[in-house]
Amino acid sequence: MKASIIDFLTKARLFNVLPGKVISELAERAEWHNFEADVVAFYQGDEADRLYVIMSGEVAIETVSSEGRVVSIASLSVGDVFGEMAVLDSGKRSANVRTLRQTGMISFGKSTFLRLLEEHSEFSMQVIRDLVKRLRDTDTQIEAITLLPLKSRLAALLLDLSRADGDSIKITQSDLAERLSATREKVNVNLQTLRALGAVSIGRGRLDILDRAALKRVATST
Repeated sequence: MKASIIDFLTKARLFNVLPGKVISELAERAEWHNFEADVVAFYQGDEADRLYVIMSGEVAIETVSSEGRVVSIASLSVGDVFGEMAVLDSGKRSANVRTLRQTGMISFGKSTFLRLLEEHSEFSMQVIRDLVKRLRDTDTQIEAITLLPLKSRLAALLLDLSRADGDSIKITQSDLAERLSATREKVNVNLQTLRALGAVSIGRGRLDILDRAALKRVATST
């Protein structure tokens, strides 16, 4: 397992700027976690003492309103890091993290992460850039929820998912609804519209993109 972690961290976006010796030491300290699909890795409000890096699979970052409504605010996949914000400000977890498929990840303790930031400036800059990107992505998602029709947001999400999964996407309509902060019924109506356009085909627990250009047109329409 150590060799696999070293190989992964050497190529991972945030960690690839670290010297080989440091990566080897990190691999020694890493804890391995394996989760089945649809499992909450930790909950909003939990104590935060570790940083996580996804080695396989995908997770959804979800918040829960005071009324108990779950809203998906982001999805993260291989190479992505989460949990660093709460570690940095010593706060509690600001969101749930739920696996969308079987997911393997490694984690590092708070002291290890803070020492990396203090001793390796380029790593610190990588972390800052990553946080800024995620903030921009969140702003874009909020703008989309506020301004764009559900059909456009659905088309954009399918195009985004296809970057990792290809044209055959394994996902349920319930998961799509959570990611889009919409009801399953409304997602189904809009999927039927995309199917009528010849943009997608719909199967049990999966969607196939048939016409990427058509999806792009819908994604940019208002």
